[in-house]
Amino acid sequence: MKHRLFRTLAAACGLALLAALGYFASAGFAGPLSVLADTTSSTDSTSTSTSTPTTTTTTATTTTTPGGPEGQIRLSNGKISIPATSVVLPARLVIDGVHFTPGVVTSRRGPLSVRVHVSETRGFWVRGAMVFARSTPLVTSTPPKQITNQSGYATLTTFPRATFPLERGYHVQFFLRTRKDGDSLLAGVSSRRLAQVATR
Repeated sequence: MKHRLFRTLAAACGLALLAALGYFASAGFAGPLSVLADTTSSTDSTSTSTSTPTTTTTTATTTTTPGGPEGQIRLSNGKISIPATSVVLPARLVIDGVHFTPGVVTSRRGPLSVRVHVSETRGFWVRGAMVFARSTPLVTSTPPKQITNQSGYATLTTFPRATFPLERGYHVQFFLRTRKDGDSLLAGVSSRRLAQVATR
């Protein structure tokens, strides 16, 4: 009888001890886990709030970037004029217009004018570009270089020599070159063109 009572009491004490250990073990692990969960949530929140202003700053910088060459002038006809110094590679100067006066040379006594227009590959008209012209073969005088005006025009005046041909259906060819002051004659943003005038 005593042995049964002793075993019953021992079993009850053992169950109580196990229950107590289970409680403390459960409480001990729950605390650190809940703190870790809060830390992770806080980190995510901080990361999100930091990324938002970064995106806004990048967009603002992009939208404030200036465009177009320096020294632009809008002419009365709506065209944009830029200085030759603003033409840099890969853009190049272009001789996009040549006009002779007279259009047909019939005498060696009068002057022959060559009016040249200079723009560049992006479509701007160019002021301050240097222009050179000479006949090929050399049957006229060679005029000094001229500088394009605000609208991109330069006029060079030459005089026919005694060897200048006056024949119906004949043309005299001219070599034309434009460049930026300081650039090499053979490189940089320079450009060349051949043009011809009729004779009679």
